[in-house]
Amino acid sequence: MKIEHVTKKMEQTTIIENVNFSLEKGEIVGLIGRNGSGKTTLFRTIAGHYLLDDGEISIDNQRLDQYPQLKEQLFYIDEKENFLSAYSLKKLNQFYRLAYPNFDQNLYLELMQSHGLPLTLSYRRMSKGMQGLYKMILAIASNATFLLLDEPFDGLDVIVRKKVIGLLLESLSESNRTALIASHNLNELEHIIDRALLIKGKTIEGDYRLETIREQSRKLQLVFRSKQIPPLIKQHSKLIQKQGRVLTALFDNYTEELAAEIQQLDPLVFEELPLTLEDLFEANLRQEALVEG
Repeated sequence: MKIEHVTKKMEQTTIIENVNFSLEKGEIVGLIGRNGSGKTTLFRTIAGHYLLDDGEISIDNQRLDQYPQLKEQLFYIDEKENFLSAYSLKKLNQFYRLAYPNFDQNLYLELMQSHGLPLTLSYRRMSKGMQGLYKMILAIASNATFLLLDEPFDGLDVIVRKKVIGLLLESLSESNRTALIASHNLNELEHIIDRALLIKGKTIEGDYRLETIREQSRKLQLVFRSKQIPPLIKQHSKLIQKQGRVLTALFDNYTEELAAEIQQLDPLVFEELPLTLEDLFEANLRQEALVEG
């Protein structure tokens, strides 16, 4: 799937602008950004709930607006316009079998039984955790190629969350399907995604492969004798945290040469810390810059 130069406005206000990225089959991609950054608008636009103001979305070089049948390859449940609550699970099953020609009914029934979800149950009477589990069962059984999952772990207790993640990983490992996941639970996201798309300033500002980040980037805690931050550090890093003279920063392109240059500054503390997805989020999205203090 390719998203090219996608822009969406709501009541004359631009929500997302010139968004570009691609999704390859068989990968799990995280979409991270602050509240109000446009993640849900992007999902709705990809799913066709909103008309494009500019750009195009294509699957296998065929545009979705020209070939609407391609939407069968997309799975997305809009939480704001969630119609599920009005129906029983049996009725919802009928809807999704009609919407997705490749819906795997046998798998659906197997997953429902194994997780103790009777078809007679009403969606609205289920706990939030069970609703989250049921939506993941629908996503998996749909056999859609691209799963757009907006906060799929939100509000789930640890036991249900593990079930949901397990279902997703098992399904994707056995097929050539792709998941794009927006989640504030960065600790959970970090362990399952291959890439992270960073949405900031109405567009995708960064596309990070976690394996590459772990190879090329470092998180350092530094303390210098002076309160002034050396220009070398400002030039090569992004701030994660600063308390007094204690500086924690992310170095995107960390090399032995750069390490040697930092050592030449004679820091009082020079310590490498474990780098997490949350660090990437903070370093790129926090409002503070490396300033004197």
